[in-house]
Amino acid sequence: MKKFFLLLMAAATFNANAALISITTDKDTYNVGETIMATVSATDLIDDNAVQTYFWGYDVSIFFDTLFVSFDPSTIMELGAFGGLAAGPLNSSTSDLVSLTNGVLFVDMEPIQKGKDEIALFSFALVALSDGLVELSFSKAELSNNIGFSLLLDTPQGTSFEIAQVPAPGTFALSLLALGGMFFARKRAKS
Repeated sequence: MKKFFLLLMAAATFNANAALISITTDKDTYNVGETIMATVSATDLIDDNAVQTYFWGYDVSIFFDTLFVSFDPSTIMELGAFGGLAAGPLNSSTSDLVSLTNGVLFVDMEPIQKGKDEIALFSFALVALSDGLVELSFSKAELSNNIGFSLLLDTPQGTSFEIAQVPAPGTFALSLLALGGMFFARKRAKS
């Protein structure tokens, strides 16, 4: 019995996967007022032994600081992780939380996901409000198998980016521009 238990533990250990859910943004630094595009993906779906991790659903919640960014839940765009076969994500997002659940039942995911080490789940937009360092972190990040149970995943990877204050135009440059405009206006009036 002891050997059977050890054999079962060894099989479970070999079957563990290194897949995880991560967030990426289109840039590392933004100015106040710019739009930040973030993409949530399932990554590392093929392990070192070339074993593919397939998933039939996801449940993701992402927190952020509303002092630095604003979020409109209507900016969420599903990116077809299930080949267009899902009915659409359940969107439970609020002004300070991006929360999506989606999945399919009784569908063979192998033809859709085979050979893909990374699959984009969804994207969303934030607007930079004030300067500072912003972190997007997961409160929940799960992929599920074909019967709805959560897969064992590595720790999800959030992201961070910087928002810089847009510098005000220099007073000296504006003075020169005004002086030049007055000079040309006076010259035109004399002609």
